[in-house]
Amino acid sequence: MRKKGSRLFGRILSVSAALLLLSSNGAPGAKAAVNGDGTDVVNENYADKLSLKPLAPAFRVDTLLKWSPESDPDAEINRASVPLNKNRFKGSQVNPLANPKAGITSAAITTWNHDEASSVGSNEFNVYAFDNWQLLDSYIYWAGTNEGIFAIPTPDIVDAAHRNGVPVYATLGFPWGRSAEGVAEIEKFTQQKQDGSFPVADKMIEVAEYFGFDGYFFNQETSGVSKETAERMNEMMRYIKRNSSLNVSWYDAQDNTGAINYQDSINSKNDMYVKPAEDGVSAVDEFFLNYNWTTSKINTTVETMKGHNRSPFDAYAGFEIQQNSYNTKINTDALLDEKKQPKVSIALYAPNSTMGLAANPADFHEKENYLWTGPQGDPTLADDSADWKGMARFVSDSSVIQSKPFTTNFNSGHGKQYFVNGKVASSLEWNNRSIQDIMPTWRWWIRNEGSRIKVAYDFDKAYNGGNSLKFSGALEPGSVNDTMLYSSKLPITDTTKVRVVYQNQSGADLSLGVATSEDYAKSSMNYYPLPKSGDGWQTAVVDLGKDAGKTAYALSLKINNSEKMEDYSIHLGQLSVYDAADAVLTKPADVKILEKMPKTAFEAEARLSWAEQKNVLHYEVYQENADGVETLLGVTPNNYFYTPNITRTIENASDDNKTKLKVVPVNQDDVRGQAATISFDWGMGTDATEIEKNPTSPNVAFNAKVTSVSAENAAEPASKALDGTALGNSKWCATNMKTGYMTIDIGEEKTIRRWRVEHAEYGGEAQNMNTVDFELLYKNKNGEWISAKRITGNTKAVTDVVLDQPVTAREFKLQINNSGTSPWGAIRIYDWQLFESAALPRTENVMMHFVKAENHAGAEDQVTVDRVKKGQTVRLYKSLDAKDILAEKTADQDGTIVFENLDFGPEAGRVYYTVQQEDERESLRFSSAYLNEQVTEVIHQISALPDVDELTLADKNMVNDCKVAYNKLHPTLRNQVTNYDRLVQLMDQMEELKKSFNNGNQKNG
Repeated sequence: MRKKGSRLFGRILSVSAALLLLSSNGAPGAKAAVNGDGTDVVNENYADKLSLKPLAPAFRVDTLLKWSPESDPDAEINRASVPLNKNRFKGSQVNPLANPKAGITSAAITTWNHDEASSVGSNEFNVYAFDNWQLLDSYIYWAGTNEGIFAIPTPDIVDAAHRNGVPVYATLGFPWGRSAEGVAEIEKFTQQKQDGSFPVADKMIEVAEYFGFDGYFFNQETSGVSKETAERMNEMMRYIKRNSSLNVSWYDAQDNTGAINYQDSINSKNDMYVKPAEDGVSAVDEFFLNYNWTTSKINTTVETMKGHNRSPFDAYAGFEIQQNSYNTKINTDALLDEKKQPKVSIALYAPNSTMGLAANPADFHEKENYLWTGPQGDPTLADDSADWKGMARFVSDSSVIQSKPFTTNFNSGHGKQYFVNGKVASSLEWNNRSIQDIMPTWRWWIRNEGSRIKVAYDFDKAYNGGNSLKFSGALEPGSVNDTMLYSSKLPITDTTKVRVVYQNQSGADLSLGVATSEDYAKSSMNYYPLPKSGDGWQTAVVDLGKDAGKTAYALSLKINNSEKMEDYSIHLGQLSVYDAADAVLTKPADVKILEKMPKTAFEAEARLSWAEQKNVLHYEVYQENADGVETLLGVTPNNYFYTPNITRTIENASDDNKTKLKVVPVNQDDVRGQAATISFDWGMGTDATEIEKNPTSPNVAFNAKVTSVSAENAAEPASKALDGTALGNSKWCATNMKTGYMTIDIGEEKTIRRWRVEHAEYGGEAQNMNTVDFELLYKNKNGEWISAKRITGNTKAVTDVVLDQPVTAREFKLQINNSGTSPWGAIRIYDWQLFESAALPRTENVMMHFVKAENHAGAEDQVTVDRVKKGQTVRLYKSLDAKDILAEKTADQDGTIVFENLDFGPEAGRVYYTVQQEDERESLRFSSAYLNEQVTEVIHQISALPDVDELTLADKNMVNDCKVAYNKLHPTLRNQVTNYDRLVQLMDQMEELKKSFNNGNQKNG
């Protein structure tokens, strides 16, 4: 989408210029991606057997037309599990300035990289865990992909949106600018048959219905499209509307003639897309206006929409906030009518920019509250007194809470650890938006007298999931804080109850509030006292039966304190409204390990499946090793599951090298059912791979204090180059800057021996954006900046060097002398790291399933190592701790290295190997198993036999010899003959051939 006030804000399609990087004016680079990356494969790492991690789909026209679930290994796991809740309603309007007819659509960069990020969550706390669904009407999954023009939304964001009644749209993006390839793809895209059908549209409908998302966002910015093609595209969108329930969202770029002509409004030049046909069908449901709108352009939009009998609120005025988030100055007065209410709806571009402002993932939610609720921190108070108004000032909130049971743990969909019933079930960071709860409707509407309490997510304490609600502050005597939590329409019966799980060691009076009038009037609030709490989580059950026949229109938590409280805090962990307890679920049936991939002897990935059950909220998957300790691997609403987290240690490994996996269903009332179990077989002992005993030293620049910076984007500050991650577009970026610097204070003097910088390409941007000329300086005792190392002519994504001489200092400077050769000039530093140890990172070893060891008689043994990179040295060792090298070779090209004429001896065992790349340490030792020599001989003997359908009676002696050779093996060795099943088939076939021959002879006789 075109950037306000800029000559270009291209739709970036390639990984090397991913959309998430547009805030630094990413290179156009889209032309090469129109036809994808040259393959029909979306998940290359899976196809190449490097990982079982699923990726969200992406297509060009040809691959879309060829797609089928049967040919897509990620198809089942990428389906949304939560259907769109269509019972959404708007409660009573709490802010008089908002317009209940207005809506918001959000084009948010949802994952750090569509082509590489897991589609089902990961072991990262830092993620765009959006949860202000109550103010959103639709969600555009805004993403670039190196696979073509279609980016299909990940199931986790679809599940979260659907739970809140919000539809999600895939991105359909044609490249910005003039592109012959782009025009050709559009012609192919809009192809129409003689019967009037559109093959691509039919496939788009099929894909959306299969994966469970709700529509498409068209971002057509390719120049050179004819009027005829534009009109055909318009009819194609109408065709989608006529033949499905999908929605179409459209960006203000292509006009009625096919030209790229941004109008910043809807007028006679681009109204074709909103104009109804004779049957009343319009092509576009939501029209995303470009960003340079004015009062007159908004008025024209309103007039045009009304002239076509369309609601003006189907038009969405674009707010481009990627670079500076809520620090962006937007003339919102142009949107307002005489009542100070918006005349059209609002479209947010890249509201995920709050991640760049946040100090950490927990602080992200504070920044989100500012963007969505406004600087007042209360949706009822949001007004025009500050530059940033907050979205609650423009639109009123929505809710889906009108059926029971309704249960929430206030789980925002990510965390530093995962809690189950108040206890830590996994100490790993995590994110999975699929299991995000419906979060409070108002952030934070507090009816208070006296001191106002602070409400926030607490990621150090939770009941289920990653966080609880924390209410805290210094409270004057007699303060009252009634925090309005949820808008609802829950019918109250004589059996309705509310379960509240909380901690209230501080001693104030707590009560559950229930509003029984639609306007949430204080006079209609009924309060139910909650007992005082001791240590830990306490559960209270409140009976609403006396209000049977009424409706609960809102739920609140009221805190009264009669005495002064200096440091008051309580936690709310769960809220559940129900009539009767849901039945406890039986264990899932047909649990299978579909695929497994050990990374080492201690870490493995796996994909599982089980039979789908009804009334399941989600499934928890655990592992249990020999020590009996259960550890949570992950949670999913799907009956297909991926985990990278299966682990064991030398101490807790079982003798049979198996780990028990458990699948536990959780019902809609958040009660756990019976567990189904299955064994994960590691297939090796714990001595199969080496354990790291000499790790690199910690990064002493991690989260160091930034003392000065030459320039930085508000949402991409210098501090982001010190947070240890490139995920979530975490980088220091200074747009249009060729040179610059940042200085840091690491807190105390340290002696630095190693220096690492991660450049643009490391974060997914183009190689020509990598920093070319840069320097490390330190401040000496005289306060002078002294050069420690300068690097020139760099083209690498990462520079990791040992300094010529160690440097002892407390303050350091990163000086940028040439930020890159890209025309989209900007400083782009994803991470800057300093180390006291000179130890470089280890080379990543070749995965064990790419290495094959064969044990033949005598010195004829062989080891084949695949996936070796040019310049890497491969070494073989006889044991895990052997000092002598058995053999060594260096690869002169990418490919395979073969070691021959080895002698392992007659017995089975393992051979160990390492890989080392220049400027890195030797990898940890991995190993490959080899068989007993006799077993290998039998396997080869069986392999040499003809195929079953080619077998003749003349082969009977060969088959018999194999059978004899197999029987001669010791019984303990026979189960190692991996192709014995083939021998059995051949023996059975030989018996059939003999019978046929004998029967024929009898007839002839």
